[in-house]
Amino acid sequence: MRDLFAALPDDPAPPLADGYLGEVLRRGRRSVRRRRIGTAAAWTAVVLALVAVLLPGVPRPAGPAAPAHRPSLPDRFAGYSTLTSTVERSAPGRAIALYTFGNGEAFNMFQSLVVGADADTYRRVDDMERHDLSMGLLSPDGTRVLVGDDRGATSELTLVDLTTGRRRSIGLGTPLGVRPLAWSPDGRYAAYSATALEQPDTSAVDYVETSVLDHGTLRLLDVETGRSTEIPSIKGPWTAAFAPGGARLAVQVAQDVHLLDLNGHEEGVVPIGSGRGLVAGVGWSPDGRFLTTVPWVSGSSDHDVFITDNVDATFVPLDPATPTPSPLHDVARFLGWRDPDHAIAAAVNASGRLSLIEITLPTNERRVLSRFDAGSSCELGTQHCEVIDLQLAAGLLPDLDVRTARSPDRGPWPWFVRLPVAALLTTAAALTWFLRRRRARRAR
Repeated sequence: MRDLFAALPDDPAPPLADGYLGEVLRRGRRSVRRRRIGTAAAWTAVVLALVAVLLPGVPRPAGPAAPAHRPSLPDRFAGYSTLTSTVERSAPGRAIALYTFGNGEAFNMFQSLVVGADADTYRRVDDMERHDLSMGLLSPDGTRVLVGDDRGATSELTLVDLTTGRRRSIGLGTPLGVRPLAWSPDGRYAAYSATALEQPDTSAVDYVETSVLDHGTLRLLDVETGRSTEIPSIKGPWTAAFAPGGARLAVQVAQDVHLLDLNGHEEGVVPIGSGRGLVAGVGWSPDGRFLTTVPWVSGSSDHDVFITDNVDATFVPLDPATPTPSPLHDVARFLGWRDPDHAIAAAVNASGRLSLIEITLPTNERRVLSRFDAGSSCELGTQHCEVIDLQLAAGLLPDLDVRTARSPDRGPWPWFVRLPVAALLTTAAALTWFLRRRRARRAR
């Protein structure tokens, strides 16, 4: 090797081109800047992704309890989503609708949902799902839900505030089987039926409901004070509806409807005919002249039955001399009143799709207000989604508008989704940074 190097000529190296060293330094600095900018961009993307994923978990400030603008109904209800958050985690504000949505053929994937009256917010009602989709009542102003327990005796009712997400327990004293029936128009009183339960029959999913319908007595709850008053003369109440002013209550027992004041004094009895039932909650007309009835199966209710079939709604006058509207045919649920001449109901079309309609009683003219999603997105895409126990905020219907549905606000993603997504994004960013550094080393 020494000989080889000794044989090399001693001529000096050729001179470098003008500005060569400066060009080398410039390119080196540019390469360093690119690597630094790429690394900063990658980590900025990670931070932004983490903020987007994790920030929705921070509780939002509660919305106003009584917005000044008119309530509205979306012209299309959103489909099923497992990413829908809960009232407790993210309060939705006042609601226009409460219903159970889903299916249970192979997997029990039902959700108890409230839909916003001011925006396209969808939230699950925690307490209804804790009690295995127990029956709840939506208050007339859409700001609260009263929840019982369909699966066994309970020592309390739960009042859920949709504007704050807070829950309030209303004690009943001793454990009872409870079934909520109706809410007064001013939101002050709620009627429910209750009875002591024997050892539950775990094989019967409607054990509480059947027991209360057979043996329960009427109770009137003062929502503000939490005090309940039993009306023992009314035994086995099936359904109830308050008068427009809230000073009287209609309660069905067998095929008679008893008219009571708030002290439990009976003012009269109205027979409604065999096989008919008073419409729950909103069965008393806004002008106080008549009661609304639908087909009824003695000793049971249909609050946990899919809304798939149309029936007819008929009207029974409180005074036999008072004329009543003609029966309404092809309605699946009677849901409330805009005024004495306009009602809102649910109806199923020939394709089995559920819609909300406004009906003009004198002419039977109908207008579609909203439609439910008819997709097969339930039970991991194997079943059609069905609607159960649909209710509307009765006090908001007179001023109701219809809004164009937008992308649904389902609240913050659940942790079991946010954490894996955050981990995946972090891993992807770290891998990108590592590959860029490796490629830069090879280039050097």
